[in-house]
Amino acid sequence: DQDLENCEAEIHRLHSRIIFLRNQHRRLEKSKEFLLFLGSPIRKLPNETLRQIFDYACESNELTSKTLRSMPALAISSVCSRWRGIVKSYPALW
Repeated sequence: DQDLENCEAEIHRLHSRIIFLRNQHRRLEKSKEFLLFLGSPIRKLPNETLRQIFDYACESNELTSKTLRSMPALAISSVCSRWRGIVKSYPALW
């Protein structure tokens, strides 16, 4: 009986360890994705270059439209806080 209890306890411990390792694996994958994102070439572009790209993309802005395709300034400003700041600081995009 004691051997059976020990075996059950070991199985429980190993199941707990598996859950812990799976959670740790998920966290590491997310960290890896974030670090890859930080090294992305688009993040190295100066704000002025991005503003010029946005200016070109927003030539057909239609603020009365109901689709993001017709409102590139709104779509661009939704990407990240940096891009939102660039769009907000350059009213000509609107």
